[in-house]
Amino acid sequence: MQEELMKKIKTSALIGLGALGILFGRKMPGVQVIADEGRIARYSAEPVVCNGEECKFSYVTPAEGKPVDLLLVAVKATVLEQAIQDIAKFVGPDTVILSVLNGITSEEHIDAAYPGHTLWSVAIGMDATRTGRTLVFNQAGKIQFGERSGEMTNRVQAVADYLDECGIANEPCGDILYKQWNKLMVNDGLNQAAAAFDQPYGGLRQPGEAQDMMRAAMQEVIRLANLEGVPLPPDNDVRFIDAMMPTFNPEGMPSMRQDVLAKRPTEVEEFAGVVRQRAKKYGMPTPANDFFYTRIREIEAGYDQ
Repeated sequence: MQEELMKKIKTSALIGLGALGILFGRKMPGVQVIADEGRIARYSAEPVVCNGEECKFSYVTPAEGKPVDLLLVAVKATVLEQAIQDIAKFVGPDTVILSVLNGITSEEHIDAAYPGHTLWSVAIGMDATRTGRTLVFNQAGKIQFGERSGEMTNRVQAVADYLDECGIANEPCGDILYKQWNKLMVNDGLNQAAAAFDQPYGGLRQPGEAQDMMRAAMQEVIRLANLEGVPLPPDNDVRFIDAMMPTFNPEGMPSMRQDVLAKRPTEVEEFAGVVRQRAKKYGMPTPANDFFYTRIREIEAGYDQ
């Protein structure tokens, strides 16, 4: 990708019409939603409704793809490998790829398939809850993104300009790895505690075992981040719990509890799975993540009972 020639972003596509796909996609004029024929039929039969308003999307199959300027990957981690194949025809020489998946590994997978196209990114601060094709939220959140190297390049600016024009809150970052680990800390504690203890946001704000395990898992991520050279502060968990949690709808819930209630596969591999695996390199114990991994796997195993 020739840095000095980075042109204005005009065309876009997205894959994954879950909570984040809807939240951001509804603001992207002319965005093409990539889906197979079966999914397109389902999407078309039941319109997407976001905070009471119908959202209209145009759909395109992987085979019909043409290169776009910006590609937003918003699938669940459990189907990322398939999505990487499905976006092939949408990636041209200058396509920029943004992945808003949870966890810290999706960009590595996408970059391996399409080297040099991916900006590292993270979506934070939203409290969206999806039921079928209906989405409800108080906080729309924002996309933080940047080069893995931290360099402020022309394409980072081009993406910022595009998201500004769409009215999507965004923050170009020189420290995106820090931001990703911060989000991992939140997911690792909040998502897993909500799923394992069957609690909405409000329940996790009450003192008790669920909150204790949430904090313990967050502390493990902070320690692991430091070992990996990412300087999360030791009180990062307290800052999040004090500053952000009170803004969330107490009846709302993170995506992993939504998955468990709908009996869908969870992203436990991206949270506890990744934390446990990386911690082994350093001989670092992860009792809270061990607990969450075992408990959430048990819940998934019970779906068919």
